Amino acid sequence: MRRLASYSSGVAPFPPPSACPDSNVVQDGWDSLLGKTPRLRPWLTQMLQRRRAALGEKLGADPEEIDRILWNELERWLHDFEALPGYAVSAIALDLEGDPPPKPADRQHQESDAPAEERAETRSPETAACELEALVADPAFALAFHCIEARVRPRLASATRDRPSLARVPEWAFFGLLHASIPSEPKLTARVAISLVLRMSSPGWASLPAAERRAALRLFHAGPLDVRSGADAIRASLPSAWDLSAAGVKDFVAAATQLRKGLSEASGLCARLVSRISAICRRTGRARPGGLGLLQEDGAGPASDAEIREMAETARKFAHMTGFAPLLDILAEAP
Repeated sequence: MRRLASYSSGVAPFPPPSACPDSNVVQDGWDSLLGKTPRLRPWLTQMLQRRRAALGEKLGADPEEIDRILWNELERWLHDFEALPGYAVSAIALDLEGDPPPKPADRQHQESDAPAEERAETRSPETAACELEALVADPAFALAFHCIEARVRPRLASATRDRPSLARVPEWAFFGLLHASIPSEPKLTARVAISLVLRMSSPGWASLPAAERRAALRLFHAGPLDVRSGADAIRASLPSAWDLSAAGVKDFVAAATQLRKGLSEASGLCARLVSRISAICRRTGRARPGGLGLLQEDGAGPASDAEIREMAETARKFAHMTGFAPLLDILAEAP
């Protein structure tokens, strides 16, 4: 009765239990997961509604088949989430709760209009560091952390080194802007792993007022023509602490272009490393540990020996981040 009531009340639109012999097990799993991560509930509700509508168009009036498919998808989504460390599930849920990045033509609506008080996170530097270390304890996020260190951070250093007008824009702001520019997904891809590490590395971003975040995102994705036509209006809405001059706005746009290239390079590097690790695991019969087992290869070629040595150097510099150990253990078996 509890499950039928749950289905009819709309609290979580699970299909009727009769459509799946294991529905009790699957729903118990979701009840447990949603109890620990309630932010996932709105996403799950919307996802099931969208999938039901899409399957209805594809399969026609065959509700039993649609219900069966939905239970299969619920089981798959649950398996993916349960394979992740709890903190990663919470981070993904927080991303899914926000608005996805819009299409380029609609950049002025990059952020939700919710008051900053409703969306801001209060995280001390010490708390943020502990949260990042908790995330990077999983090898999938250690891998993402390395890709940011190896590709995004050098781009940021190069883009700001000779631009003194950007001296007051903190590093966490650039990382927060990159994170806010990545579409949210309920699965663990290379980009999602990188996005979550960027989020953990930008504790001050979410505490900015929504209007300032919107203005910063508009500028982050602006082109030279946008700057010439609306620079003064954008500057007026940016965080005052950044103290960007008219020349600084142009420098910011140039730096943003470099950072977006760094993000693409980091994603490509992550995919190549996953490909190399997966090949070793298949050859040796090893399972990919933690969230690494969910990262997709995306058809990328394997990472080079030089790229593996590069990751070993990052692991040496950040030896306290325990997620690197399983990665290096697997890569040690490379031929």
